[in-house]
Amino acid sequence: MIRYLEGKEKVNTRGLWGEAFGEDSESFKDYYYSEKVKDNRILVWEDQGRIDAMVQLNPYLLQVRDRRWRVDYLVGVAMREECRHHGYMRRLLCRAMTDMRQELMPFCFLMPANEAIYRPFGFTYIFDQPQVQLAQPSRVLGRQILPWLDIMGGPWFLDALSDWINSWISQSCQVYAVRSEAYLLRLFKELESENGSFNVIYDGNVMVGVLADWGWQKREQRLLYAKPDYVMETGAAKPAIMARIITPEIFMRVIHLSADAPEEMEIRLQISDPLIPENDGLWRWCLNHEASWLLRPERGMDGGAPELVLTIDELTSWLFGYGVPEAAGAYRDRIEPLRGVFLDEVV
Repeated sequence: MIRYLEGKEKVNTRGLWGEAFGEDSESFKDYYYSEKVKDNRILVWEDQGRIDAMVQLNPYLLQVRDRRWRVDYLVGVAMREECRHHGYMRRLLCRAMTDMRQELMPFCFLMPANEAIYRPFGFTYIFDQPQVQLAQPSRVLGRQILPWLDIMGGPWFLDALSDWINSWISQSCQVYAVRSEAYLLRLFKELESENGSFNVIYDGNVMVGVLADWGWQKREQRLLYAKPDYVMETGAAKPAIMARIITPEIFMRVIHLSADAPEEMEIRLQISDPLIPENDGLWRWCLNHEASWLLRPERGMDGGAPELVLTIDELTSWLFGYGVPEAAGAYRDRIEPLRGVFLDEVV
């Protein structure tokens, strides 16, 4: 039986979480099951009251060019070892995507432990995690907020901090989670669950970045957002986040023609999406310099070969600006995909 758990039932998945993600500390699980389950959805495969598999859908408010969308981050994808190879996870993921399609959610995303699991479901990479560290530390002064948030912070400070981070990300990226006061307070709780610290970096009296680390045994850098002069690369960026377009009619609204393209364009686009029937098939893709939209061909007008044929993962990779599929090469300079994705959330 597949169903969404009700409020107090959600904690019943904690045992499966611990079995699947043994590296997580009890304090982190305490945080997750007291904080994240407040507003998430948990879809489970249940057999006679026992939860054998789950997918958790955690909502985030994302800025995508000039729009803000509520988008689900898929986490906690897990099943009992003895239940593998029975098709449970496929049915859960397909059900979750079907429900998101009915809600007209533009896309969803996840951080894969193994990308091969998600490729068959149309997921593809859209974000590489930069590998950076603080440069020239002698020039800057860190002001630690955690665990002393109660005496150093306040509503005015959180507003200023969220404004700074949103501004820093938006200078180079068009897709990111909006850093609100609630977002930051939840982030601080997440860091504290793993003995973390959060530091605001100043050069003199000027704020130039934020730095956080965590880990009970081994310390790891959780995030570093700083002006270019204050960071240095430590290696090549690593593929980190995969995504999948769920409702192309909604998603396409943020895509438009490039500056050098004609004023308007229409493309006969064939989308191959075997898992979401509403997406599969021929579309009229209409574009101008401000937006684009999809229409189904009018009855009696659907003959003729498509001008562009793409799988849903090829479409996703291209329109998120991650890679241009060979089939879309002719449109590389005429259609402007999203520029810059920054999704470094853990759960």
